Amino acid sequence: MARLRTNVAFAAVALSAILVSIAILAAYLSVQSDSVVRLGYFPNVTHAQSLYGISTGAYQAALGSALTLEPRAFNAGPTGIAALLANRVDLLFVGPSPTLTGLAAVGPDVLRVIAGGASGGALFVIQPTLNLTTSANYTGRKFASPQLGNTQDIALKHFLLSEGHKTVDQGGDVEVINAANPNILSLFQLRQIDGAWVPEPWASRLVLEAGGKVFLDERSLWPNGRFVTTQLVTTKRYLDTHRDIVKRFLDDAITKVTLNRLANATIAAAFGNLNLTYDPIKSSLVTYLAWAQELGLLPAGVDTSGLYDLSLLNEILASRGLSPVN
Repeated sequence: MARLRTNVAFAAVALSAILVSIAILAAYLSVQSDSVVRLGYFPNVTHAQSLYGISTGAYQAALGSALTLEPRAFNAGPTGIAALLANRVDLLFVGPSPTLTGLAAVGPDVLRVIAGGASGGALFVIQPTLNLTTSANYTGRKFASPQLGNTQDIALKHFLLSEGHKTVDQGGDVEVINAANPNILSLFQLRQIDGAWVPEPWASRLVLEAGGKVFLDERSLWPNGRFVTTQLVTTKRYLDTHRDIVKRFLDDAITKVTLNRLANATIAAAFGNLNLTYDPIKSSLVTYLAWAQELGLLPAGVDTSGLYDLSLLNEILASRGLSPVN
């Protein structure tokens, strides 16, 4: 059974890579519009920057009357990356794990990270009576994450390894199941799982609606509590041919929203576990890559050296007297 689960896991990752590869071929059959900017995002608190910019009209105002913003919501990162590679969206707010999956599938010359979006906002919430103070307490437990190989799944499995435990599909003694966030909440309420590593607002919902307790805030695992949760990604082709549009979007829609419109006490209270940032925090993505490779979810040899192009972002920051992002 353990071997079967392992094969299923690898098959799922391989299938994702195949679908992404097909998507990039489909991109050459699509034509980009110079009057429309298609923005992909997720209806999630960790995408607060995009939710705010879209709902208030800040993004549309930044682009001006000559351009039309077309927001497109996605339910999962791999779907969003496939849409970006298939030329169905031009810009995409997405997490580091789907970005790495796309990078592994299509190589270093296609995707570009051009700015950050959010840091933090992922927690390990457990049942109120559960005690995990010793390594032995983990044995036989069942935990959940939103999707195989997604950012929270990688973080959870790496944390378990650091505690001396492998998952059952790797011959270990801890079970990790994957379920959509609403289903995780239901499973938690029914006491069918012992805990879950989930993004906001689902972590807070597990606490407030299901009586869970926060065992670990992922920020505690990272230097200065900073790690990438959401970043802004495009394709090299779109960046090369629409640099003026991208710069306009970054200038008004990203840096101003991050620095000014979201910097208030109400937002700070609502997103206490989350920080909005234009810094994509490259070092944390590299760490996620190492974790994913350690877990066998991504192959060796994935090259991130050309993934980032922060030149436009740093031009804007310099014009505002702010330090560049490295």
